Amino acid sequence: MKLHARLAMTADLVPPGVAVADIGSDHAYLPVHLVRAGICPWAIASDIGEGPLANARKTVQRAGLEDQIELRLSDGFSRFAADDASCWVMAGMGGTLMARLLDAAPWLLAPGTVIVAQPMRHAEELREWLITHGFSIEVETCCRDAGRAYLALRAVYDGVERTHPPGYIYYGELLHNDSPYAQEILSRELKLLEIIVNCQLSAVNCKKGALDDFYSRYIQLFG
Repeated sequence: MKLHARLAMTADLVPPGVAVADIGSDHAYLPVHLVRAGICPWAIASDIGEGPLANARKTVQRAGLEDQIELRLSDGFSRFAADDASCWVMAGMGGTLMARLLDAAPWLLAPGTVIVAQPMRHAEELREWLITHGFSIEVETCCRDAGRAYLALRAVYDGVERTHPPGYIYYGELLHNDSPYAQEILSRELKLLEIIVNCQLSAVNCKKGALDDFYSRYIQLFG
């Protein structure tokens, strides 16, 4: 089974040899790939709905991996505990929802916890949650899938408080990625931030510093 580029990019960020839980797994394509390829010895595929979990069950059964992939009905992390996995994957949902789900699982704030995420939108909200809760964003990568550029990131909890530039939540570590898809995503995010700031609403004026920081760094890299 060959993964689409977006999921393959996400899978590449999972550390080898760890137990992994895929939150919102749908068809369980990601955990099946990770176990079948020998990247992970054990995986949990979870979803909030019975329908998606039934799809996941079919995928796991076809792969003959029932002994290595558990299926779990769960609203986010609600049916999980810290020792269920050491790497937690969220792919294909918005950054706003990701941050909300993470916030409901304080037990994730433990040394060595790995979060691999592929936000479809609002990556800034996910980055903000991570860096304000003791996570270090190690790497961000990107790809093109079905005509659109997507990003994915890996973060590890170390509990260290860090100070970041005001625009960091909008560009993150993607600023250090030399892929043309990174420039596409950064350009898209910069334009969205400009629109917000140019609304001149008092509620969003606080984002002006973030825009100035983002713009100056973008110009330095891309002219």
